[in-house]
Parts: sequence; C-alpha cells; structure tokens
Amino acid sequence: MRRTSGSPKPARELADVSPRRSGGQAADGTRKSPPRLKIRSGPGSVIARQPRPQQATGTAKTLRLAAGTAQPPAGVVVRPAGAKTGDGRRVLKADEALVQSVEIRPSGTVVSRRPNLRRPAILHLPLPLPAAAAPPAWMLEACQVAPARAGDQSELLHLLAGLPAAPTRAEFHAAVDHPEHDSANRLVARLGGRIVGHLEIVPRDVLVGGATVRGAVLDRLAVLPECRGAGHGQRLVQEAEERLRRSQAVVAFSRTRIAASYQELGWSVLGRDAATPGRPTEILARLLEEQQPRDGESVTMRQWRHVELPAILRIYRQNALRYTGPADRDETYARWLVSRGAFDSIIVALVGQDRYELKESSARIVGYCVQSGTRVLEIAADPEFPGLDREILARVCAEAIENDRQEITYESSAADALHAAVAGDTSLVHAGDRMIVAKVLRPLELLTALAPLVAARVAADGVREMLELGLDAPGLRASIVVADGTVVVQPGRVGRSYLTLSAEELARLLLGQCDPAEAAAAGRLEASTQVAVKLAGQLFPRTPLWCPLWDDLPA
Repeated sequence: MRRTSGSPKPARELADVSPRRSGGQAADGTRKSPPRLKIRSGPGSVIARQPRPQQATGTAKTLRLAAGTAQPPAGVVVRPAGAKTGDGRRVLKADEALVQSVEIRPSGTVVSRRPNLRRPAILHLPLPLPAAAAPPAWMLEACQVAPARAGDQSELLHLLAGLPAAPTRAEFHAAVDHPEHDSANRLVARLGGRIVGHLEIVPRDVLVGGATVRGAVLDRLAVLPECRGAGHGQRLVQEAEERLRRSQAVVAFSRTRIAASYQELGWSVLGRDAATPGRPTEILARLLEEQQPRDGESVTMRQWRHVELPAILRIYRQNALRYTGPADRDETYARWLVSRGAFDSIIVALVGQDRYELKESSARIVGYCVQSGTRVLEIAADPEFPGLDREILARVCAEAIENDRQEITYESSAADALHAAVAGDTSLVHAGDRMIVAKVLRPLELLTALAPLVAARVAADGVREMLELGLDAPGLRASIVVADGTVVVQPGRVGRSYLTLSAEELARLLLGQCDPAEAAAAGRLEASTQVAVKLAGQLFPRTPLWCPLWDDLPA
C-alpha cells in the first residue's frame, strides 16, 4: 500500500534525531539531510535534533535520553505525547520503548564485559600422594596353588601380558616341545576361582664350575597388580621348591627384579644379570683403537649353517665350564633351542678354507655370536685364539652400522671384559638390571658333585698333605677330606677346622660366589680356626657367574 507524503506515519515510525551523512532532495528542490540515527522514545522524553558530533578516531560517544528530564537543554522544544511536530510527525506514546542509553562505537571496537578487577594469582601445588590402601580382605586369603589346566590358556596369556618380556601365544604353546616338558611344571595360584598368579618351572642340567648337577630355573613369575603384596608370589615359589625337591633337583636359579622377596624365602643373591647398551659407531671406534695384532691364522666370518651346530656346541662348552649357572647343552637340547627361533642370526668365525662340508675337515670353527634384533646374546671364542671375541664384536657393530641400528645391547656375564668396551666411560651398572638368585635344595649332593673338582684344584696347587674342612649350616653338617689326590665327603662331622654359616651363605660358597675372608670380616660366617678360612678360599674359589639369556628368551 502506497502512502502520500502528507499522510501521518504509523505509531511505530521512528523519529529523526540527527542528520545523516548524505540524504535525498526535498520537494522545493533543496537538499535535505536524512536522519542519522533512529530511536524510540517514551512519555515525557525529549526528542531533539542535535548537531553532528565531532568524533575522534577510536573513541566512543554516548547519548543518554531518559524520562523525567527536569530542564531540557536550550533549543529543545518539549511537546506532550501524541502531539504533532511542525513537519507532521507526532510524539511517540508511553507504551513505546524507552531508550535508556545509546553507545556509538567505531567499527572494530572490542568490548570487554569483565570487571577490571585484579584477581589473585593461582598457585599450582602438587597433589599429595594417596596413601597406600590396604588390600581387601579377600585378597589376603590363602591362595590355592596347583598345576595349570588346559582351559587356563587364555587367562594365563592375559596375566603374562604384564611381564617385561611377555610370551606370545605361539611361544606359550611351543613350551610343550621342550625335551623335558611336564604339564605339572606350570603352576597357577587361584583365589575365589580366579587365577591371580603364575610360575613356570624349567628343568635343566646346570654347570657349576665344571660339574654338572640337576637343576631348574623358575621363570615368568607374575601376579595380578591388584593382588600384589598379599604373598601369592611367595606361595608359588614355595610350592615350586617342594616340587623340585621331590624331583631330586639340586639347585634352582631365577632372574628377578624383586630379589628381596626371594631373600625372605631363603634364596641367595648371587650377582647381576649384566646388560650393557652402547652405540655401534662408538664401540667400533674403541675396538679399533685398542686392537692389537693377533698371532696365528687369519679368521673369516659368515652366517652359520645348520650342519655346524656340533662345532658351536664345542665352543660353548669350552667357555661354559669356567662359569657357574650355564645350562649343560647337549645336541638334543641345542636343536630344540635353535628350533624355537629365539634369535635372528648366528655369525661363525672360522680358520682355513671355507667349504660346504659336513665335518670340519678343511675349515675349523673357532668362535660364534648369537643375535636377536639389537641384543647380542652370546659371544664365545676358542681359548686358543685370544682377542677373537673382540673381532667378533667389531663385526657385529659393523653390521649394525650398515643396517642403521643406533644402539645394541651386550648381554653376558658381569665378569666379561667386553662390557667395558661397549660401555666406554659410562657406568656398567644400570637401574633396570635384574638380579640372579639361587637356592641350593640338596647341599650334600652338590658338595659331592663338586668333590672331583676340589681334588683337581688341590692337585694343581701341588698340595700333598691331608686337608679337612667342615661345614656347619642349616641342612648340612659334613666335612670334606682331601688326601692322596682323592676327596671324600663325610656327612655328620665337621672336624677341628670348620665354618659356621647360614644356608644363604653356604649356597654362595658352594656356587663360587663367596669370598670366605671377606665374609668372615663382615660377620656372615664364623671360622673355628684361621686355617678354615684359608682352606675354604682354596677349595671353593670365586667363579664367574653366567646364566645365558638365549635359553630363557621368548621365541
């Protein structure tokens, strides 16, 4: 609907307050400036046309029009509501909106509605550590330890997944291929029908300073995190000890990071399971700098062949006889060890003309190295070739550099001199190293097995007179008598020169990990005479400790 120029505007028409910047043309031809801003007013409000304010850039102007203005400014005419202005416009009625405040701001102005108050600083304090909560009563109940059943495989794999070296499902099932596998050697702890712990017994023959004794390794001890601290792991170890005693085992070994828990059960801490990391470039530089010319035939190295397994066993036994803890590997055990696939490569060092032969007729193997990823599990060399182990390690570092491996880890006995070449100036002791613990289950049988070695040591020292040393400890009261190149163990008597010691110290003495003079000075043993301390050091000298990781590495 069109509206004539003289007709009144609707009640909600906006009244002009200030002229616009540009406008149209009036009827008389003069230029008319349109209103600049339109507002609504209520009863008693002042509607005035004010001159255009001079605004400064970046500032805000405020125009406040409120009802009840007592004295209008000069030049402003006040009209009652509903009256008409001179140009035909009318004053807005009381029911229309009342403008309380109008703010005119430049474009881009940011308005903050936060009060300008200075807030106190926020201090970030560390939360107090929660106190260790006591385990629930049901966790403190005695668990039931028994062999695992066939239906426990899935639950056991879930439990073993929390171990640092968790076995895969294939490795879990491959345990049945062990030459001495027995389903009763996998023990589980049950609490309320739920499996809360696991321990595996691995039977094997163990070398103790050259003597072979019946032993075992306790491996993969695991307890659910929410059930730890209630003694379930110790109950598993105690049950394993009883089973080993019934199976005529003489000694048991284990690798652990909780040696204190084993000590509470009478186990002896023998030493550290050494694992030294290093950068191949730095190791190779040190080896080349310290390299000395070696006399004898030149040595070549290559990957092994399966027909060379007997030669590798020969080199292994030549080195293992001077240690305490290695497994006594025969050919059946070695073939099972290779079939597990717990290695990536085996490098052999040989002298002579390299040909593909079933026997060592033209070339003789004099050293080898077993690797698994970046881990060097074993390096062994023929004692007739001193320094060959350093050449093998240099070959390993060269291959690691070629394959862009930034670090390798050498794992061997803590007495191995190659650890110093790998570590350089860094410490050989690391926080994550595991400890090797052992327990002698049948001390009299172990003493009897060591008797031929004791006789050989005495004969090598040129001792002709009769020697007798007694041992008085829990579980053993006997004496060892050496006369005319033979050794006799006499149980039930200790003689004049004897040692009184604990079961833990007795285990360290028989396993070659005790210095009698040092132990006597520290009060760990008591000697009846000074001769007893001297005899103990002569008959049971210190022997380096080595438990090869290849035998226990998951496939």
